[in-house]
Amino acid sequence: MASSSSSSSSSYISSTLRMSGLMSGLDVDSIVSSLMKAERTKVDKLYQQKQIYEWQQEMYRDLNLKLKSLYDNAFNMKLQGTYLKFKATGTLSSGVSADAYFTATPGSSAASGDYAIKVNALATSAQLTSGDSITKALKGNAISGSVTVDSTSNSFIMSVGGIEKTVTIAEGIYSDVSSLAAAVQSAVNSAFGEGRVTVGTDLGSLTFAPAEGYNKNATIALKDADSQNILDKLGFSSGDSYSEISIYKSISSQASSFKANPGDSFKFTVYSGDKSAEFSFDSSATINDILKAISSNSNLNATASYDSLTDRITIKSKDTGASTSIRIVNTEGNLFGEDGVLRVASGEPAKGTNSEIVFNGITVENESNIVTVSGIQLSLKKVMSETASLKVEYDTDTVVDTIKSFISLYNDTISAINEKLSEERYYDYSPLTDSQKEEMTEKQIEAWEAKAKSGLLHSDTLLMGIINNMRQALYTPVSGLSSEMDTLSEIGITTGTYSEKGKLYLDEDKLKEALAKDPEAVMKLFTASDDSDSSKNGVAVKLYSILKSGIQSITNKAGGGDYQLYDNSTLGKTISDLNNRISDMEDHLKDVEESYYNKFTKLEEAISYYNQQSLWLSQQLGLGSS
Repeated sequence: MASSSSSSSSSYISSTLRMSGLMSGLDVDSIVSSLMKAERTKVDKLYQQKQIYEWQQEMYRDLNLKLKSLYDNAFNMKLQGTYLKFKATGTLSSGVSADAYFTATPGSSAASGDYAIKVNALATSAQLTSGDSITKALKGNAISGSVTVDSTSNSFIMSVGGIEKTVTIAEGIYSDVSSLAAAVQSAVNSAFGEGRVTVGTDLGSLTFAPAEGYNKNATIALKDADSQNILDKLGFSSGDSYSEISIYKSISSQASSFKANPGDSFKFTVYSGDKSAEFSFDSSATINDILKAISSNSNLNATASYDSLTDRITIKSKDTGASTSIRIVNTEGNLFGEDGVLRVASGEPAKGTNSEIVFNGITVENESNIVTVSGIQLSLKKVMSETASLKVEYDTDTVVDTIKSFISLYNDTISAINEKLSEERYYDYSPLTDSQKEEMTEKQIEAWEAKAKSGLLHSDTLLMGIINNMRQALYTPVSGLSSEMDTLSEIGITTGTYSEKGKLYLDEDKLKEALAKDPEAVMKLFTASDDSDSSKNGVAVKLYSILKSGIQSITNKAGGGDYQLYDNSTLGKTISDLNNRISDMEDHLKDVEESYYNKFTKLEEAISYYNQQSLWLSQQLGLGSS
């Protein structure tokens, strides 16, 4: 008898490199396979049982998702705000919409009626902004004495924002820089139009920069015209150019491009209301680094930004209103201050302002541009010079659409459940085993499994109980309400024929009539609630409770609940138990199969032994040579 270790080794070799039947001539693999088919029948039945339970579990969970969607909808349907919907229309005296100045959103506490509204002021943030652009103008060399402009030297080429034109200066003798600047300005205006480039003077030199109100990010480049040297007379060289500073380059690398000398280090404190933060940088930092540090500081409720169109920095509070303030105190270096690098004033605080409206003749101030008055939320956009009229009325269409959506979802849900309850069960179609699938095409497998899955929830008592309770909740009158408005049928919601199994139908005209007559009564039909007497609960309140209980029951049966780490459901435990039984059975089948092969191995050994004995006897009798 072999040892356990050799037995294990023999088992491995026999299961992978078996060479059975060499002595006997028997097809041992085929014989063992046939013998194992009968043995596998037991485990195949376990696999089939497990598959049926898994299919049932999947079906339950799919239906539970549909119930959950209806449950979420029922939650909204039991809220009074769902039915207290209003719409508002703002109109100017000309009949034009007032949406450019304000928009109005009535809440559930609003009242229908006509209102008068005027926006006098918008709420603003506390804000500090650069006094002027921070990039230095293109500056030429100082001009001494008079400058003569004649036909041989009166033109140069200028490019503004990529557009290149020839600038021709009026001929004459210009005795000072101011008169020369005026002549060059006139020539530039003639070439590009007014308001594009400003020609100025600085300590006896001419300067070029984008004009105030024009894109400060536009480049300005100068180039000599053919056979002309007027640029030299103006203090410039061909190729000189102006370009806005980059907030992404270090301050030191473009120090000469700022109007003020930056220096090597900076310290400053930002105050936002009663909060403050200190900052320290050196000139290797970028302006973007500084702006991001201010905006991201957790102790400040402020933002800092750069506008390349205006070439200015803005630092402002995130909140609006008169109680907000922003202040910067420059303590070291030349970053802040009216004449500093960023041209933002230091020391004095900036204040925010409140919004102001006149609502039905009453002045109302608020720190925000979103103001709620008489249950109406107003989003202020623009100051008005006239008073607008605002009409608030009950929004029947929105309520009807909400109820229609509820009915549609309800019908889809009960239709899915009724379909499973009424499916025919085909008992002759069991789940396919792996060996059966190998003998079938994909389409045949699909058709077979459709039959095998059919009717697994036929007349399921759990589902029948849920759907019956749902239907009862919708049909039963709500106690305590007027007899004219205590059932869904009285507002136009009815059921179809018996064969339609509870499907709801809506008469929109009847519903609209009920809403027009008494919207509060319609609301109570859905939302009435009484903890001590469930018969007084509205339709949506009852349905919500039934769905909550039903969802939990299905979860207990099939698992799949929210935040469920372990499947402790009835089906989950059953499937787990089957998995254990299958595992044990598979181990048993391996032992049985190995036992068969061991028996055939012994047969081979016996045949081999007797063959050897036969050969020995033949040799002893002298028959071996023949």
